[in-house]
Amino acid sequence: MESKSVVLSFVLAFLLVGAGFTLVAMESSNEEEEQDEPQNPEQENSTVIVNSPPVVLVDDSFSMDWTGMNATIGGFVSDEVPGNTSLSVRILNGNLGELYVYNLTPSTNGAWSLDTSLNVPGEWIVEMIAMDDVQQSSKTVLNELKILSPVEEQVTVTFRWDEPGENDTNGTISGLVIHQFPESCSVEYHPLGQSPALLVQGTVNVSTGAYTMIFDTESHNTEGDIIAECGLFNQTDLSIRVVLPMPPEPVGDADGDAVLDDSDECPSTPQGEPVYSTGCSDSETDDDEDGVMNDMDACPNTLPNEAVDANGCSQSQLDDDNDGVNNAVDLCPATPSNEIADATGCSPSQRDTDGDTVNDAVDQCPNTPAGTAVGADGCPIPDWSHEDSLLCLDGQGAWAKDLNGDGNSYTANTRGDGQEGGGGGSGPWFQCEVSVSFTSTTMQINSNAIPNHNWLSAYAANADEQTESFTIALEPVNDTTGGHSSTNCPAANGAYECAPDRGPVGVAVNGVPIFGPEEGPGGDAVALEFLYFNEDRQPIDLGYCGAHNGPSGVHYHYDAMCQFWDDPNGETIVNYDYTDLDSTQHSPIIGWAFDGYPIYGMYTWDDNGQVAAMKSSYEVERSSEGGDQGYNGIDDWNYVSGLGDLDQCNGRFGATPEYPDGTYYYVSTPLSASSKTVVNTDGQSGPMIGFPYFLLCYHAEADMSNANAGGGGGGGPGGGGGGGGGPGGFGAQVLYTNAPEITVEPTGFSEMFWDFSWLWLTLLAVGFMLRDRN
Repeated sequence: MESKSVVLSFVLAFLLVGAGFTLVAMESSNEEEEQDEPQNPEQENSTVIVNSPPVVLVDDSFSMDWTGMNATIGGFVSDEVPGNTSLSVRILNGNLGELYVYNLTPSTNGAWSLDTSLNVPGEWIVEMIAMDDVQQSSKTVLNELKILSPVEEQVTVTFRWDEPGENDTNGTISGLVIHQFPESCSVEYHPLGQSPALLVQGTVNVSTGAYTMIFDTESHNTEGDIIAECGLFNQTDLSIRVVLPMPPEPVGDADGDAVLDDSDECPSTPQGEPVYSTGCSDSETDDDEDGVMNDMDACPNTLPNEAVDANGCSQSQLDDDNDGVNNAVDLCPATPSNEIADATGCSPSQRDTDGDTVNDAVDQCPNTPAGTAVGADGCPIPDWSHEDSLLCLDGQGAWAKDLNGDGNSYTANTRGDGQEGGGGGSGPWFQCEVSVSFTSTTMQINSNAIPNHNWLSAYAANADEQTESFTIALEPVNDTTGGHSSTNCPAANGAYECAPDRGPVGVAVNGVPIFGPEEGPGGDAVALEFLYFNEDRQPIDLGYCGAHNGPSGVHYHYDAMCQFWDDPNGETIVNYDYTDLDSTQHSPIIGWAFDGYPIYGMYTWDDNGQVAAMKSSYEVERSSEGGDQGYNGIDDWNYVSGLGDLDQCNGRFGATPEYPDGTYYYVSTPLSASSKTVVNTDGQSGPMIGFPYFLLCYHAEADMSNANAGGGGGGGPGGGGGGGGGPGGFGAQVLYTNAPEITVEPTGFSEMFWDFSWLWLTLLAVGFMLRDRN
């Protein structure tokens, strides 16, 4: 009986093994059939790049004053590659008749400029059409071109009569034709009552307007008209009736002005002075009756009863400071030449609207209440302390949610509370908590490293509260010793200590650490977020506002300005963008560097006291130039002195609301000042981001024990199960060992069957043997 059981066991084993081989053979056959099936090329992924027609961008009209030079017009062509476009420009007359045609090639940034052949006043129509390198044409743009005529004043004339000398009959009229374009002037003498053939044409100096006219007094009447005409485009003329004195007659003209004594209103005209028909010269005439004769009167139309100076000018006719407001109503008579005055004649540097003793030109707080003590910027001297910069104090911190798993594929957080405000079981809700204490020289910040806003932990899931402590100097001591390593801040050249490349460099005012620019594998974490390069070493992703989670808790690599973001449209952190921030107000302090200097948001006061967006002075080595665009982290960025507003550490010295007398400070910089654009891995072009985003080196002596601040209570690598707490400090971190986006192929049925077949056979054999023994 026992031998039969053994035989039966072997038969069953043979059947099972045979069935296994049969399944393997069937699956192999199916795989070969699947491999033989042709692939449908339409199912392959492809990227469609849309090449849009170019767009011509110009002002609403081309308008310029006449200068005698050819009119120059310009604008921009917007296209994917502006330098590969062409631009056709036609200039048409008022009847749309073609006058000129020009074909241009815009510069690489799309700018173009055209020196036309038009140099006289008039109006024309400019037609512009751009075409790109695939023959796509822009919309036709029609614009008006105007060259405005100059304003030409009324011509004025001075004259002098030199009577004939002894034994000579030729007299000379000379003087000045006064006009801004003397080259357009002509002057003639018309003898009264005589033939036009006897007109005397004057010779005019085209540079000075000086003229002379010589004529024979025996053939020409010495009473007549001096007629002048001037104007390049708008002619004016002036006619002056004169009686030119001749040598004294034996009787009847005592002053020899050629006006007989019985009709001479000025019988003592100085010798040689031309006179009017009244017998009076300019030195004897006071047309505006201001007590200053015409020949000395610089203001010939003074209003009645106004007092004048020695030049015949009243205060209503004078503007001593040339501010466009006459002296009579000018409350600020010494306006600087480069400033614009208001209707009272006062410029901003001369006004103090709020009466705080700081003139409006530099007053950053124009409505200061009366009696308030202010600083040099016109703002109230702040009653401010370091503690005032911090958030989440005294247990009043905001509740924030880890948005992992909330409409995305990241692992949801279960280490917090189940609902906002606490309670509700386990879930993604946490409260931001910060406390502070002071010594005579330092500020001690303790926090749980939870932001005051919702965040996205991303790959390193299950963010948790930490136990952080940071020591910040109240009075930073500038680093003057030098001799530092420049590995992570080459531009500092050893003058300043480099900030950590992948660990904390400061602390945000909500208690969350601020990290350096690099991610775990050594690439630029922010450049990766903006798709500057492909990260083939380890998946990394930043959440909203440049924050994400790591083994030591939540931290910022970028931005961090959302700590003070309150969207007026009621949107959530998912919609946050730094461009939503108020660009007209000085940014608050958003963090503290480990050397004690503050870190401000991007908007601060420039050197002129105006609010401006600060930009970094770094440029990335672009792929188009043979660079790696951040793949190598700090090594792919170069400091260009003077490019932006900030130095090699990403800071500057200047006044701020908290430090009205000035301080060194760092800035959160979303953008670089570089005019270069960067093409990302999707083929899209955009402005260059603002590396190092917060700071790259310390201007003052830094307390680097802060860089080893311990993290506790956080999840391990990969955001795995709770309780364990991450590694102490913020060194280079491996966020997880398995990438969640990598799909693992499921095990086939045959493999599963084969893996367990020997176990089944063994169990069956043992069962038969035990049964037979029983």
